[in-house]
Amino acid sequence: DRVLLRDVLDRMGILYRLHQVPLTTLMNTLFVYYDAPALHDASVVRSLNLSLLDMTQQDFSPEFAAFVRGQTHAPPDEAAATGYVARMLGRISRAIARHLPDAANDALPEIHYREIPNPILLALTECVVELLTWWCLHSAPTSSARLATRPAAEAAFAAEERARAKRAAEWPLARTWLTLAMQPTDELRALEVPCATHLHSTGVLANVMPDELMAFPFVRELRSVVLDEPVLRTVSGSKRYFSFVEFARAGSGQPRGGATRFAATAVFNSFELNRVRGQANRPNTYLTLLHSILHYGGVATFTALGETIHGLAASGALCTDTQLLYLCATVGPVLYRLRAHDSLYVQVLEDLVWVMAQVCPRITGLDESSCTEALEQVMDFFCFVKDQFDPGRQAWRRIAPHIAALPVSLRYQLQCIVDQ
Repeated sequence: DRVLLRDVLDRMGILYRLHQVPLTTLMNTLFVYYDAPALHDASVVRSLNLSLLDMTQQDFSPEFAAFVRGQTHAPPDEAAATGYVARMLGRISRAIARHLPDAANDALPEIHYREIPNPILLALTECVVELLTWWCLHSAPTSSARLATRPAAEAAFAAEERARAKRAAEWPLARTWLTLAMQPTDELRALEVPCATHLHSTGVLANVMPDELMAFPFVRELRSVVLDEPVLRTVSGSKRYFSFVEFARAGSGQPRGGATRFAATAVFNSFELNRVRGQANRPNTYLTLLHSILHYGGVATFTALGETIHGLAASGALCTDTQLLYLCATVGPVLYRLRAHDSLYVQVLEDLVWVMAQVCPRITGLDESSCTEALEQVMDFFCFVKDQFDPGRQAWRRIAPHIAALPVSLRYQLQCIVDQ
């Protein structure tokens, strides 16, 4: 079948050169059939590219042009991947930040005569075509779900999805892209664009590509950041509740047992402020990238986020209030979009309260008369949720068992917020 498909593409593909939008058609074809077993054959995917592409009309990378012309038969290897991804990321970032086309190339038509005159869409489309072609050469799907009959097909499709998720998580180009977006090379820093543009460009590209290849793996990176970053595994400064009598005794000075400096402040600052102050850190950079992905993402991306948070809650591995606050900061800017999906929204809120019930007993010195800076901000978060995006009484009743598991003072505070 693959030989027949290749022969048809080679003999009849020339007719597609008259297509009005060949580049867009190629991108759409690869987007829809990116995991079809037939395309995971170098000769077939090369013939598909040749049937639609006029290489004299496009500005593809030398690596891709060499593959299409039959000079190479594999994607850039590990040694060359960093430079290749840096050039692609820089190209998209430059187009987004400056709204400028690529550098002048006398071998190409002027931009207004090309299929896609918009420099941002052109850069994204050509990069997506390249990346999806490389994905087809990454590793072939092994499931036979499309050939199975029900009910065996359901189990086969589930196995196929798990296998695809595993292959996507191991895709070297996507891992390299994530690394360079968060830690730009000197080549990327030399571009006249803000560093945040590389994160924004990655968020845009991840949502132009099929979700399983970049958006989902990048969202699931949240688990690694929350569990592995030392700054998130520290407990914030304690804050002690005291009576008016104690306040009068303390006078204008700091009451005994007052707050200490919040060590993770830089995690929750703005990304640009951290860059200016030299306080850039991985959790803050990832948070900025994640919000860019979620800004353009659909319900499938939000579902992946909800599943990741639920997995963290179910694992019982979180041990600090800073980790809890980081999860709240993750969903805070997208509450207005989560609210439109009731079951997912309530599940996320329930998981956050569940995590708080797990974390509080593990904080040394936390009692009925004390709190921490991070927990106070978490309470502010739930107050905002109740005020602006109230999920309703039925949702709070579902969350009630986790509220009941909180320490007395926090349980009272959160219950007062819920009862407003």
